[in-house]
Amino acid sequence: MNLTPDPGHVRLALHGGAGDPPPDADGRAQREALRAIAVQAHALLVAGGSALDAVTLAVERLEECPLFNAGVGAVLNRDGRPELDAAVMDGRVRACGAVAGLARVKSPVRLARAILERTPHVFFAGAGAEALARELGLEMVEPDHFITDARRRQLAQARKAGAITLDHDHESAGDRPRDDDAAFGTVGAVARDARGHLAAATSTGGLTNKLPGRVGDSAVIGAGTFADDHSCAVSCTGTGEAFIRAGFGLAVHARLSWCGWDLDRACAEALHAVRRYGGRGGCIAVDRDGQLALPFNARSMYRAWVGADGRVHTASRPQDAD
Repeated sequence: MNLTPDPGHVRLALHGGAGDPPPDADGRAQREALRAIAVQAHALLVAGGSALDAVTLAVERLEECPLFNAGVGAVLNRDGRPELDAAVMDGRVRACGAVAGLARVKSPVRLARAILERTPHVFFAGAGAEALARELGLEMVEPDHFITDARRRQLAQARKAGAITLDHDHESAGDRPRDDDAAFGTVGAVARDARGHLAAATSTGGLTNKLPGRVGDSAVIGAGTFADDHSCAVSCTGTGEAFIRAGFGLAVHARLSWCGWDLDRACAEALHAVRRYGGRGGCIAVDRDGQLALPFNARSMYRAWVGADGRVHTASRPQDAD
């Protein structure tokens, strides 16, 4: 671990979901939003801010952006209501906080962070989580705060098709929506700060037309969100059930720690398991040495990152980085 801060050690990656949008969709708006937020989070890191502060800031800003499936613009469940999940993890001591089934907390990731820092617990859900948010003085809103017209239309299409649909998938791409389709607009961030500490955060609205009460991988520590200074930080997006079955974040950690694999290989193998369990999606990850990995097995994944060159890059398709 680096005891002396060095801005050259800073690494950052963000994602805004994966899926199979129409071939002519360029994802420009999503990429520009990711770029602007990455600039803010990177500036915080270069100024000496912690990895935990950077990922919390980035995900909170993504929750405020209606282009993604988290916070404002989150997808709706079968009853037409938002149900928001989030988690955050500090790699220094594996401290973590997670929430599920929120409809009235303005920033789910901020509540997850408050759980990490201000309670002896890890995971809160539903009414109890919202009561805790009020007790801790977090900003509360009505459920309509999160709902957009686009999400109402998306829910109507999913109901008509009788399926759970992909957030970034194209409704008329050929096959009818599949019952295992996930809402791939989940957002997340991973970071390595100037002292070499790692952190991860993830936030999501879940699945369009999902059964009320369903929780995916984003809020599950060791699946969709994971960080340990001895190995890596990981945030996932995709078919939550498959990422949970794969134990995705912990599987990457195990392959780095016990098998001696590099980050690319560890993430690829974990993503192969997701496919084997009937899922799609991707992840962003950074290891203790500052290596980044951003693999996915869908047509696209909205992502931004800052590597050793210190520049913010964005991409959506496999080969369109700028």
